[in-house]
Amino acid sequence: MKISKSLSSLFLFLQEKERNGIPFSLEGVLSATGWKETTFRTYWIKGQLADFISETPDGLYDASNCQSISEVEFSKLLSQSKNRRGLGHNCRSKLAKALLAKSKDNMFLALELYNRPSLENKMDAFSMCFCTAWEQFLKAILIERDGEKSIFRAKAKGFKETISLRECLERYYPANSKIRKNIEQVAYFRDQAVHLLMPEIQGIISRVFQSGVLNYTSQFESFTEVSFINNSHTGMISLVGEFKSPPISIMKSTHGEIANDILELATSIEHEVNLSNDIEFAIPLNVKLIFATDDAQGNTIALTRAEDGIEALRQALIIEKPTDREKTHPFLQKDAINEINSRLQGRYDEEILKKHLSHDKKTGIPLINKNCFDAIAYKNSWKSWKSWKSWKSWKSWKSCNNKFHYKNANPELHYYSIELVEELIKKIMEHCDYLKNAKRSYNLARKQKNQ
Repeated sequence: MKISKSLSSLFLFLQEKERNGIPFSLEGVLSATGWKETTFRTYWIKGQLADFISETPDGLYDASNCQSISEVEFSKLLSQSKNRRGLGHNCRSKLAKALLAKSKDNMFLALELYNRPSLENKMDAFSMCFCTAWEQFLKAILIERDGEKSIFRAKAKGFKETISLRECLERYYPANSKIRKNIEQVAYFRDQAVHLLMPEIQGIISRVFQSGVLNYTSQFESFTEVSFINNSHTGMISLVGEFKSPPISIMKSTHGEIANDILELATSIEHEVNLSNDIEFAIPLNVKLIFATDDAQGNTIALTRAEDGIEALRQALIIEKPTDREKTHPFLQKDAINEINSRLQGRYDEEILKKHLSHDKKTGIPLINKNCFDAIAYKNSWKSWKSWKSWKSWKSWKSCNNKFHYKNANPELHYYSIELVEELIKKIMEHCDYLKNAKRSYNLARKQKNQ
């Protein structure tokens, strides 16, 4: 491989500075390489020098990681895609960079051990590596936020002693954070319940582990601006396990009286999962991912993969179970209008209604009519009018089903819910000009459509 003179000179320059432990200035780099300052800044801003150069608090630079690689390896790393960023490129501290690298390695090890079929004590190994990875990652964050001294105990004797994982969590995450709760749960497994992590309860425990990995991936990439795992290995983020627990009699024959404690742990975790019902603590027990693009009513079902992270998985979860349309959306439009008028007249005096509603031309009675109904539905986007760019694009509009509106495909009929009836009454009665303003906007939009 042909190596440019500037990269070769930079490599030798950094090797010498690292070997002698001498900080250097930007001018020293430019003199050694013949670069312009803009060239260095380009490499620096994009993070391509992060593996080898760190900035010091006094505005100088330190060299690192140049003693154990060859000139060819160095050149390859700097000659790769311009999108390449070294891990820790946005960190000032060399210790923070080192902790990030160790954290990433430990989380990889946790995943590798858990996904190894022949390993029976995978939950023990995962818990230890998982907690170590989080502790190192959080210490790197605290160093960048509060300085290197922040992670060391003030009055430690002998070797410097660092703070614990739980102290890191207290300093970084609020008490109600589900991410913190997830890590504390795995730390509890590691410290107090490792003897109970038997294969029979892997199903429920793995849900906590899975959320922890997704949390780590999301937090790691957010802080480092670097992907945690290569696309070719993303399947490892999905932890594999058997989700059925054997009968208590079989467990007792295998583990003796401690089987009761094992089951008690599994029961308590299941209770916490149900109580929390948050994917940042544990994958909910009722999650189902269905490989389909539409359900029976034509609604799009969002799919995701575990490696896409917490937010993507949140979007894929269908939390509400299917319900009967006849119970939730019983009214055709004319029936909904009749119901609204009936409730209005039963609750309010006619003089009050006259201030809020239109008058029927024949009877003079204040009523909601079809135009009123359509105007308020348009104003509140109860039939997805917000998705229109303009009324002229009405042919591309597609009705959607929601808690207020339901479209039956064949025959095409629009149904409305009891919630819509109450919401519409609330809207028009909260301000005397609400209906008038809604109708003005709606009728203007209709007029523009027909032009």
